[in-house]
Amino acid sequence: MYSVPELMIIETLRAVHLKHRLHEGDVSAHTKSAQTITKEWQAAVCNESVVSEVRVSKANNERIDVVDLDTKTAYELKVSGKNTHHEFYKDLVKVLTYNEYQAPAQRLTKLVFISEEAGIRSLQARLDVLFLKMLKSKHSLHIELVGI
Repeated sequence: MYSVPELMIIETLRAVHLKHRLHEGDVSAHTKSAQTITKEWQAAVCNESVVSEVRVSKANNERIDVVDLDTKTAYELKVSGKNTHHEFYKDLVKVLTYNEYQAPAQRLTKLVFISEEAGIRSLQARLDVLFLKMLKSKHSLHIELVGI
């Protein structure tokens, strides 16, 4: 079950995705579409406590798509459902790294990873239950996979 802020962020993304997602076209067109979806979604959901392109550390230029500072939730989007596992693990490392640079009270406690349904189903089949339990027990990080 989603909280109200989560639901607003996810439903906004679903609407933007439906509006801009291409079903045909070359790689360049799909890349532009994905960038448009991400930017429009970020612009629609950001406010004083929901921020986008959050820098992971000063040591690199990695960024988290959207962070809700009040709920301590990171949102990462992979527009295409292809190769979601690669993006998921990269995004997970970004959140873990971000948390290393934060005071305990500021650390993110949830990663909401969003992609197309097929990609989420594939990722769910790959994730190990003990791995998810370890993330929760050792890093206080809950993972949520959301299909759009």
